[in-house]
Amino acid sequence: MSDKVVFGTIFAYILKNNYQIKLYSSQVFLSTMNRLLLLLLMTCSNAAWSQQMSWITDCSEKTFCLNMGTCSQGSVFMTEKAVTNCNNSPNINYSYRIDLNNDNVVDIQSSADTVDGLFQKGTHKITWRATDNCGNLIQCTYIFHVKDCQPPNLLCINGLTQSLDQPDCTIGFTASQFILNLNDNCTPNNQIEFGIRKVGDGTGFPDQDSIHFDQCEKGFNSIEVWVRDGNGLSNVCSNYVLIQDSNNDCICNNDADVHWSGCARTYANTQLTNFKLLAKLETLPNAAIPVIKNYSQNVEDSCYTLHLNAIPFGNDYRAVIQGERKIGPLVGVTTYDLVLTSKHILALEPFTSVYQGIAADVNRSKSVTTFDIVETRKLILGIYDTFPNAPSWRITRPVLQPGQVANFNALVDTYQVFLPNLTDDIQLQGLQFVGIKYGDVNGSALLQGEPGADDRYQAPPLLVHTEDLWLEAGTEAMVPFRFGDPMLLDGWQMAINADPDKIRLVDLTGLPADHFVLQPSGVRALWADGAGTFVAPDAPIFYLKIQAIQDCKLSEVLTFDVDNIRPEAYMAGVSAGLARRPLVLHHGAPKRDQAVFFPPMPNPFTRETNLDVWLKHDGAVYLDVFDLNGKLLYSDRFDMEAGLQTLRLSGSALPTQGVMMYRIRADQASSSGRLVRIP
Repeated sequence: MSDKVVFGTIFAYILKNNYQIKLYSSQVFLSTMNRLLLLLLMTCSNAAWSQQMSWITDCSEKTFCLNMGTCSQGSVFMTEKAVTNCNNSPNINYSYRIDLNNDNVVDIQSSADTVDGLFQKGTHKITWRATDNCGNLIQCTYIFHVKDCQPPNLLCINGLTQSLDQPDCTIGFTASQFILNLNDNCTPNNQIEFGIRKVGDGTGFPDQDSIHFDQCEKGFNSIEVWVRDGNGLSNVCSNYVLIQDSNNDCICNNDADVHWSGCARTYANTQLTNFKLLAKLETLPNAAIPVIKNYSQNVEDSCYTLHLNAIPFGNDYRAVIQGERKIGPLVGVTTYDLVLTSKHILALEPFTSVYQGIAADVNRSKSVTTFDIVETRKLILGIYDTFPNAPSWRITRPVLQPGQVANFNALVDTYQVFLPNLTDDIQLQGLQFVGIKYGDVNGSALLQGEPGADDRYQAPPLLVHTEDLWLEAGTEAMVPFRFGDPMLLDGWQMAINADPDKIRLVDLTGLPADHFVLQPSGVRALWADGAGTFVAPDAPIFYLKIQAIQDCKLSEVLTFDVDNIRPEAYMAGVSAGLARRPLVLHHGAPKRDQAVFFPPMPNPFTRETNLDVWLKHDGAVYLDVFDLNGKLLYSDRFDMEAGLQTLRLSGSALPTQGVMMYRIRADQASSSGRLVRIP
């Protein structure tokens, strides 16, 4: 930038006391550097004389309340504070002027820094001044109010009881009927406003001082009683009226009750419990006053009664009801369901009910295919937590012809009822439901893992045995798993836990890759063949490659994981009740002359748990329960016949809750484990 011609001669001197700069003009050439020098000089000079004051309190409008028991005066306390950067002294002198009633007349002047005293009710104005020793002065002005802050004192009676008046079956009340005592510091009682309303009929001060009740409001009714003084301050008390009909002459006929009733069962014709009903009743479109009522009810028994009340007369309504059930996706789903689905697809044993087809159709394609087997297998193996395309249960209306297996479109999940010109109570009976558990083709869901379910097997157990090897730390072994007896099988399933501190599972061979899920601390595996396959006792069903972390014995580190998958096998060519057989893991050569024990079910438990035992011969079974310190809490002997038997242990027989240990003995064999009782 070129220099700019400026006319002026700079004469600058700084006055010793106030550091002012005076400039006198004359013609000169001022370069860019000259201008910067001038700017710097002025900035420094301004900084030198810019000594200021400021308020450090808010200096804003304030409100004070009248003193208790008076309507004329209130105590006022005010103070404001300022700061200064005066180098001579930090002291500040204060004064104020007060204009009472804000009428532009100064009524009070003071050199104090605090206002403390009684002031008349009204609106007043105050101006504060503050000065320092450098001659600086600041001031602020604001309004302050002295007003009534106390609502009326209100004491109400404890409700009223009245009978409906004949013949119109109504009764009225005024707000004053509920007031026991009333006073206000400023407003005379005869000038206090009254208000009353039913609870829920509005907010703020009511616009009425009386209310009425009719025959449809018999019983307990909550109300609000309000009072308001001349300054707009209100108080309220909650109260009630009890409306009676001594002779029962006043009948309420302004609305209807709608009742639904029916029962729910599984397609296997067992009672379906612990489900939820969802109901919706609404007016049809174009209703003058739309009505929508939604209702849900948890049903513990298989039969239900659902009640919707206060449905206004004279409208056309549509009612819809449906059910839902959300108990665990894996409950009732086993490899046996894969077997049955395979038999259906292969036309060896086709389904006999459309409900079975719906249960097997877990991808909801309205057909049963191998893809449904793949999806169900993933759920059993723990790859899925839930089916991606299906809920746990489907609650539907009964089908008129369930034998039409492929007629998936015959299922309707909801009941829809039209109620034209509703003028009376309605009873909708016989609304039955059928529960279908997705993945549970044989309908066993209510037999496994639910409250009240009977989990006992009808057939004796099968042994799965392995070599009871001793493994040294760092070594690996390929361990075969075999059945103890020759048999014709449709399928089997099991889960095995490994002690993660002592071994890790490295590999599994002998099964297709999609038939197992392997982790270092456990494996889930299954196998299914709808056509049935003969299994020789010496033929391994699979091999586990195991790596030892510490010296250990296999029987100490490998156990069945009964919490995730029930170890079961499914026999071919036998009745349905005998097809499902429990599996017992045995390390070493099969011992068919000893008792076989099964883990407690359920565990944890509240009221009762069952321990199944299979006995080769008639004999005594001993059950002992200990606390974690080894103290004996329970001991009993059971004389049982040969075969599969059940010991029932009642929670009331145990003196405590929490974690305990149990031991069961029979035929020179024993088993022990953890037992948990919960509230």
